[in-house]
Amino acid sequence: MRQIVILTGRLYTGKSGLAKLLEREFAYEIFKVSNYLKSLANQRGLKNDRESLQNLGFDLDNDTNGEWLSREVQRHICAEETLRPLVIDSVVNKRQLEHFRYLDGVEVVHVHLYAGRVELEGRRNFRDPENNTGDYFDLDNIKCEQDILYFKHDADVRINTSRTDELDTLVRVAGRLGLYSSPDIRCVDVLIGGQYGSEGKGHVAAYLAKDYDVLVRVGGPNAGHTVSSSSGLYTYHHLPSGSKDTNARLLLGPGMTIHVKTLLKEIRDCNIGPDRLFIDPQAMIIDDADKESEKNLVTSIASTGQGSGAAQARRITGRHASGLKLAKDIDDLRPYVGSGPPYRGATLNQLEMAYFQRKLILLEGTQGSGLSIFHGAYPYVTSRDTNVGGCLAEAGISPNRIRRTLMVVRPTPIRVGNPDGAEGYTSGPLKHEVTFEEVAKSAGLEPAEVKGYERTSTTKRARRVSWFEWDQFRRACALNAPTDIVLTFADYIDNKNRNARRFEQLSQDTIKFVEELERIAQAPVSLINTRFVRPEDGGIDLRTVIDRRNWNSFSKLEDRK
Repeated sequence: MRQIVILTGRLYTGKSGLAKLLEREFAYEIFKVSNYLKSLANQRGLKNDRESLQNLGFDLDNDTNGEWLSREVQRHICAEETLRPLVIDSVVNKRQLEHFRYLDGVEVVHVHLYAGRVELEGRRNFRDPENNTGDYFDLDNIKCEQDILYFKHDADVRINTSRTDELDTLVRVAGRLGLYSSPDIRCVDVLIGGQYGSEGKGHVAAYLAKDYDVLVRVGGPNAGHTVSSSSGLYTYHHLPSGSKDTNARLLLGPGMTIHVKTLLKEIRDCNIGPDRLFIDPQAMIIDDADKESEKNLVTSIASTGQGSGAAQARRITGRHASGLKLAKDIDDLRPYVGSGPPYRGATLNQLEMAYFQRKLILLEGTQGSGLSIFHGAYPYVTSRDTNVGGCLAEAGISPNRIRRTLMVVRPTPIRVGNPDGAEGYTSGPLKHEVTFEEVAKSAGLEPAEVKGYERTSTTKRARRVSWFEWDQFRRACALNAPTDIVLTFADYIDNKNRNARRFEQLSQDTIKFVEELERIAQAPVSLINTRFVRPEDGGIDLRTVIDRRNWNSFSKLEDRK
């Protein structure tokens, strides 16, 4: 059944503004009566000024007893192939409205807007200062006070727009139209790192991404996610992993830090248009001074030095600083952000629509639980909370929306290499630190190959490595309560795992390791990455994930059936 929203109210009560917001925010189609009358006047060779169009409408009412408008709307509906809800801007008398009530196969919702005369005349003078002569009621399309009284009585929603702005009005109308989802709709899956970053989250996110409608990224360019796909090897610093290999909507949340030049290059590389990418106006912009100010952290704790932390700090301490810029202040980002409120890129609005439409959402975290500024080994931490709670806050997603939490771990956790040439400084503790040569020898891998792969995605620095830290893993489980564990780098346990296509083909030591992970996490190991494909490996065999999920990201939610 197609929904028709009928707007009534005097001139300047806000009908057209409401119709445009319903179109933009909820994909309603507008049937603008004045445009139809102009088209009809042009066909008949009549004038199309306001007074002439009013008279044409009066003649049509007299000829059809007001039924002409509902007939034309019905013809329009029959000619349409979609079932987009329709908003009529606007009905001007009782006779027109009554005929809509008798239409078959439609749900009619009548919204009446009103305001005091002084307020309305003030709006006319403000919005149309060159056409403010003459009596206000002569300009208004509603000529009979009895029609206004009827509208007030008949309306399903009646709003005094003297006390609301356009967005307030939209919220009240949308609530009546049932356009907001129930808080018990759980359609967000969150992917986070369980160690110190570089767990292979990007590869896993890209594997999952094709089955989601919306991809959300938080964090900043200090974390690079390298992905091997059929389109080649690519490192994402801002965009969600797998962006160029999917058709999903892409959201960059308000908690992000953005380096504009790097982001624009990613957008070009991945051929992403404004139809897919939405950047929240509140995202923080990194400038050159932010990068400069982090040089001391590069030499003391091996920070990536990308300016994310400095930008976050400046966001807090520089709230009245003239040089501080958010995404809404950058001209080059305007196609993705929008030019004014309500911004098209506002993450919250995009998420609200996705919840209502029962879209599946993948939130991709960055770095790892052990690098959280609150829960990591301070000061060897990043500038944000990397756990699920912090990622949700940065994106603007309620915990009540979570369906699954996937935590990624590797059998040999890593940290970035210690600062170069700074004796006594470290990038942070590793409980059971070993060399990559020892890891390779234990797994039967080529040491040179392993060392060649183990460089950070952002700074290309060599990494440090450790045997698995069970205590740290349990701590990450306590902080994130994952529903699923994802194991990556299974070939670092045994190189034979590289050829495994099914769980039972993994080495016995690997199976025992998986079982122990499950006992400690009290959650299944649902995905196992057996190896990472690199271009120099030859071929594009991407069957590197053993999928053991008893749920599927591509399954329809119960509410979508």
